[in-house]
Amino acid sequence: MRRCVVSLLALAWLMGGCAVDQEKEVATYRRVIDIPATQPAQDFQPGEPVTVRRAMLLANALNEQLSIEGEDYLQALIDRRRAVAAFLPTVGLSPRYTIRDRTSGGGGADNDNDLGTGGGSSQRETFDVPVTGAINVFNGFSDLARLRSSRLTIEQRRALLLDVQEQLLLDVARVFYQVLRSEESVRVLENSLAVQDARLRDVRGRREAGVVRPLDVAQIEAQASQTRVSLIAARADVVNGRATLAFITNAAVATSPLVEAFEVPPIALPASALRAIAEERRRDLAAAVAAARAARQEVEVAWGQYYPSVALDLSVFLYRESSPQSRDWDALIRANLPIFSAGLIHADVRTAWSLFRQAVLNESLTRRQVAKDVAIAHEDLLSSGRRLDESRTQLAAAEQAFVQADRSNAIGLATNLERLIAQDQLLAAQLQYVSEQFARKVSYLNLLRATGSLRSALEEMATTTRPATQPAALPLSGL
Repeated sequence: MRRCVVSLLALAWLMGGCAVDQEKEVATYRRVIDIPATQPAQDFQPGEPVTVRRAMLLANALNEQLSIEGEDYLQALIDRRRAVAAFLPTVGLSPRYTIRDRTSGGGGADNDNDLGTGGGSSQRETFDVPVTGAINVFNGFSDLARLRSSRLTIEQRRALLLDVQEQLLLDVARVFYQVLRSEESVRVLENSLAVQDARLRDVRGRREAGVVRPLDVAQIEAQASQTRVSLIAARADVVNGRATLAFITNAAVATSPLVEAFEVPPIALPASALRAIAEERRRDLAAAVAAARAARQEVEVAWGQYYPSVALDLSVFLYRESSPQSRDWDALIRANLPIFSAGLIHADVRTAWSLFRQAVLNESLTRRQVAKDVAIAHEDLLSSGRRLDESRTQLAAAEQAFVQADRSNAIGLATNLERLIAQDQLLAAQLQYVSEQFARKVSYLNLLRATGSLRSALEEMATTTRPATQPAALPLSGL
């Protein structure tokens, strides 16, 4: 009989060791953050052209930061399952093997009501195999409040996951356009330096012929050297920016050509309407609201400790050698009413109220932060458009001024210094125009982020068809 019972225990132990499906666990949060893509991130090849949307999708699929945050979301789901388990009975197999000394004198019976042995001592062995079960009948409403809190925590973690996703997408776009700006600056500086070097060779030849002054040669040489310094810095920015882009996307994009592939659409809504959209879509605000509601439920959990609790324990013996052997089961109802807890429950309640007040204050702060972000992002986009228009005007004027200064210098109506000043102004205007072009795109993407619409814009791009030669526009629904 004992051998059969031992085999049953071994079978129960093997059945209890359930394996965890790791891929299914990861897929739980990947379904939340995955964005439709025409080309899977795993198919990316080094040297393949990369658009800003492609870079965002690579980071969304491969960056570990999202997976780390996704595991927090998964843990919240597991905690909810743990909270549900508090309402269900627990069943366990609890075999007991007992060896105890038995002493009797004068032929009396021992404490187990066994027959006396006429004096002397011996050992007694017993082996019991009970199946035990326990269930909480009433726990002061704490379990119900804890279940509600776990559901709200899931909402909070999901919202935080999506908020981290939008911030990551914006960071990718910023690095992407920083690299493009640096590469365009390199091109402008290289063209300017080529013109300056040609001018320097010409002036040196004219100096040897005694036509120009040594001062003119020195001024042009100093300007060319300054341009080389700027070019060295711009090239370093390209290398550093590409390294950062490869890091944040977790893809081999260091050698990939970056393709400018979207245009900024006009934004017609005022800041007040944008704030309304942000309050509906911003995930960090939704997370703060859910956190405050969850904290309120934790107050109920703490208060529940003041109530009495009732539990039911049940044992059914599959095999029994201990006395009384004729009893196959027993049950126990346990009740607990806290009378004096040395202030521990009161401290838990005070702490829960404090955490709730913190959560409410954080919600208020987050709401004001959202309003500030929208106002700043909206103004940045408007001002970047105005700066771009002025930079275009400045560039056209600088080009015209340089042409006139160069022609006047060639016929002796302007000094070499005036030509150098015009050339410096032209180079500055070119770099400023390049910078403002990409700054406007970043400002637009920042507005999408401020209103919580960056991810939805990427998803909308995936379903929008357009001619291959037409630049894509990251749309913002409702703007």
